[in-house]
Amino acid sequence: MSSPSAALRFQDLSWRRRCGCKGPAAEVFLASQGYRVPAEPNSAALDAGGVLVARLASSEFLIEAVAGPTPRLAALRSQLHERRTPSGVYPVARQDLVLELGGEGLNVLLRQTCSVDFAPLFEQAQSDGGPIVLTSMIGVGVVAWPRRVADGPAVTLWSDPSFAHYFYNTLLEVGRDQGGVTINRAERASATGSDT
Repeated sequence: MSSPSAALRFQDLSWRRRCGCKGPAAEVFLASQGYRVPAEPNSAALDAGGVLVARLASSEFLIEAVAGPTPRLAALRSQLHERRTPSGVYPVARQDLVLELGGEGLNVLLRQTCSVDFAPLFEQAQSDGGPIVLTSMIGVGVVAWPRRVADGPAVTLWSDPSFAHYFYNTLLEVGRDQGGVTINRAERASATGSDT
């Protein structure tokens, strides 16, 4: 399933803890909870604690523990689940398939599977934030976070889990056709920490 000279790297990050909220008071609510909230629509901010806040359009937010479980996110998830939030804040269920793709063949894969040109987005991307793209890849709606990592550009994709088998396997097939894919098996032990 993997190739030592693969042009692409795939990693399934669906195990990471996440939640979502939306509404006219969502931005102020998240900021009051100590989150770094991006000011611009369709952008993301990663704080020093490893929690990503992605602003989808103007008033919907995806919050994910990128660096492992955190009690702060557990508390937010509990507040949203139990509806202990101010008026104007509404929970959004997040049960996404989450994939991170990287490697030298990434731009070719993205050009073959999506109508968005990611090349200029990688130029704007940072390790702790940058643009968020709401688009479609191979017929599946995705939220995409292009960013720079140690070994070059990478993109994190959130998609509807009901399309997981089709989406993952189609991307894998396209990737294999262009030089191979290394599948990174993430350690999930950290996912069993205090954030439940």
